[in-house]
Order: sequence, then C-alpha cells, then structure tokens
Amino acid sequence: MKKLSLIIFALFSITKVEAQQGLPFYNHYLVSDRMLINPSYAGQDPNVISITGTHRNQWDDLPESPSTQTVSAHGIIVDRLALGMQFFNDRNGAVKMTGFGINAAYHIPIDDRSYDGDEINVFSFGVGASNVSQRFDYSKIIAEDPNDPALQEDKYSTYFANLGLSFKYAGFFGGVSVLDIPLSQNIYYVNNIEPLPTWYYFNVGYKWNVAEGIALEPSLVYNLNSNSERHLDINLMSHIGFGDNNQGVDIGIGYKQGMDSKNSNPLFISPILKFKVGSLKAGISYDIGLSDYQVDGRKNGMLFSLGFDLQNPWGARFY
Repeated sequence: MKKLSLIIFALFSITKVEAQQGLPFYNHYLVSDRMLINPSYAGQDPNVISITGTHRNQWDDLPESPSTQTVSAHGIIVDRLALGMQFFNDRNGAVKMTGFGINAAYHIPIDDRSYDGDEINVFSFGVGASNVSQRFDYSKIIAEDPNDPALQEDKYSTYFANLGLSFKYAGFFGGVSVLDIPLSQNIYYVNNIEPLPTWYYFNVGYKWNVAEGIALEPSLVYNLNSNSERHLDINLMSHIGFGDNNQGVDIGIGYKQGMDSKNSNPLFISPILKFKVGSLKAGISYDIGLSDYQVDGRKNGMLFSLGFDLQNPWGARFY
C-alpha cells in the first residue's frame, strides 16, 4: 500500500494539469503563440517565420515552484501551406512532463476590396500530432513498501491529434480547436488515475484601429473539456506601433474564470507587457491569484517570453 504522503503528492502535483486547462502551456497563448491552442494559427502571418520561447513559474513566491518551458516555431513554406512545431518541458516536484508537436496549416486569402486595412483577410484550417510523456521520480517519495507494484511504472507516453479552424476578416478574428484527441493509450495523467481529457477551444476578438499606430484588441477565449470543466478568459490588449512589421509596445490585461457544474470561481488576473523591435520580440505577464482553493490560483506566477520574427523568404508566394 502506498503511504499517505504518496497519495497527497499525487493529488497535489498532478491536479496542476487539470487546473491549468489541460497541458501546462495552454495558458501561454496570449504572451507567446496562439498556435499553442490552435494548429491553424501556424504561419498565419505569411511575412515571418515566428520563433518563440517561454518560461513560467507557477508560484513565484515558492522555492522550487512548478515551472514550464516551451519553444515554438512556424511559418509558410510552400504556397499557402505552413508548418509548425512546439516542444514543452514541465517540472512539478517528482513529476516531469515533456512533449512535442508538429502542425500543418493551410491558409486561404479572402479578397474583399471594401475592407481597407493592414491585416490580411484569411480563412485557415490546421491539423497536428503531438506526443506527451510523463515521468515520476519515485526517489523523491517516501514509500512504506518500495516494492509496491504501483511504484514500478514510472513513465507514461501517449500520442494525440489536434484540429483547428480560424479566420481574420475586417478586423474580426476567431477560431475553434479540438486538442488532445488520444491516438494511443491515455492513462494516469490526471490525479494519477485518469486520462488527459480532450479540450475544446473557442476564441473571438476584434482589432480596433483607434488612430494611426494605436489599436485596441478585446478578445474572449472559452474552453471546456470532456470532464465538463470550463474556463473563460477575458482579455484586452492595446498596441502602440512604430515602424512596420507590427513593431511596437503592447500593454494589456487578462482575466481567467474557472467553472464546473457546481461552482464558478475567479482564478487570476494578469497584467501583460510585450514589445517588438526589429525582429526581436519579448513579453511578460504576472498572474495575480484570486482564489484560495484553486491550485493554479493559490499564489502569483510569472511568465516570460522571448523570440524572433524572421523575414520569411517563401512568404511572397502566399499572395
């Protein structure tokens, strides 16, 4: 039999996957890369090859806090076809989760002469495949019986499929995606006994060009999973531009609400700052926890992103 400490460890550490709306990098999208929650966003800007890395401490005031790192890259490669990839690493006590994904997206420009804007009107669809591996370091656990069969299986690995649609039209943008559709055995990822649930994402927003070089971008992201958990993100970003290629400073705020069949609880509010100069881009957000009993809201967290938007030599074929 496992000792009580092992049970507490499993419930505390693995619940992080559940509380963070699926895989631990899904809430990085606003600071880093929308492709993380929808494969159709790969290469949606045909002018650049986007490369982005992130690092997040879940609780910035806790030593050896759970942390997550991601690296993503994507861009148009042939005509209107784009490829993308992402990698992630997550450490939470004795649990380490790693994974990678490959995405393909196809973009169809929408010609509308009545819309005189800088953004390209486009409809996109994408598919992706990913692998997630979870490993337990049982040397960090005090067990009553080290030979317990439950302690012999220290690694799980599963393949998933991901699907997505998105659009940009006359300042409006939105998307629908289905993530973590299991393609192989899917066990033991949540609470040490449950499979990783499939997530459904819906996002919509509008880019309002207030004045030359100044824009406001309100957006909503609603997601739910096959276990009936739900989250609602309400975001507002502002952009002060200079030069071309989206150079400038972005200042904004995000709010996250968690919901289930019985409760609706605020999780955190996140001030956001991003900038882009030349091809260099960076961002930071600070999650201020609003809940005393949601694992992801107990303490404040910090997210950093750093990347490059490189000129895409194949982007001209898109038009």
